[in-house]
Amino acid sequence: MGNLLKPKNDLIFKRIFGTDENLDVLTGFLKSVLRLPADEYDEVILCNPNTKADRADDKIGILDIKIKTTTGKIIDVEIQLKVVPQFRERIMFYASKMFTEQINRGDKYGAIKQVIPILIVDDKLFTTEDDKYHHRFTLYDTNAQLEFMDILEVHTLELLKLPEATDGSSLWNWLKLLNSEEEEDFDMLAQTSPQMEKAVTIVRHLSMDEQFRFDYEQSEKRRRDLMAFMDEATEKGIAKGKAEGKAEGIVEGMAEGEAKAKTAIAKSMLAIGLSLDQITQTTGLTVSQIKTL
Repeated sequence: MGNLLKPKNDLIFKRIFGTDENLDVLTGFLKSVLRLPADEYDEVILCNPNTKADRADDKIGILDIKIKTTTGKIIDVEIQLKVVPQFRERIMFYASKMFTEQINRGDKYGAIKQVIPILIVDDKLFTTEDDKYHHRFTLYDTNAQLEFMDILEVHTLELLKLPEATDGSSLWNWLKLLNSEEEEDFDMLAQTSPQMEKAVTIVRHLSMDEQFRFDYEQSEKRRRDLMAFMDEATEKGIAKGKAEGKAEGIVEGMAEGEAKAKTAIAKSMLAIGLSLDQITQTTGLTVSQIKTL
């Protein structure tokens, strides 16, 4: 067998946490992040990851893993290896969709349940010197130290800030799993809980699957291509910003590069016969945008 595949790859991530047969693994991870009571996990349901569109030309959000708990709370778990322009805005767009899709005309607003996005990033999400790898954001008045309501709760998990030595938390173990590449790390983590042992076993089995390894490599290639496009766009944006004396040139250049990268990847995926759903999930483009390529 070759080297074990990286669990933070989105294909492996979804196989570990996003299947009905691994709900115990998903629940173990969620308990390490959230403050919900134990009975909230008595009935955990994986939902359709596509958020509803109100019109044919609406943006359709593609979530990594979408969960509904016992009382109807909606949890969205996203993994993002690089923070792209407008990343936070996209997450808020997805969250707004998860609110509005809960009620129909005539329903009372009290029917709306809490929405909890969990964002796992392998990049710098915040520019401050803060070294905490887990943050919890709510609708909160910092002056009065008063929470408006807990209807929205956003958790961020930054893999780059995870300390080498354990802090004794189960969350550290789960994030260490995503960061792991060495056999000894997987062996150590497998001993921490039955759910973690099962997750490590999944990684080992997928690593021995030739077809899955091929899909994994294709996924990694698409990611590297996208990052290369974005890096090139960043350099062009910086040059443009210097020439114009405007910082906006950097952002514009990155956004333009990301759009070009998504288009190029979508065309390549169309050429090899992949479905519109697969292309949408990979690139974030809408079906109507893909059909125009």
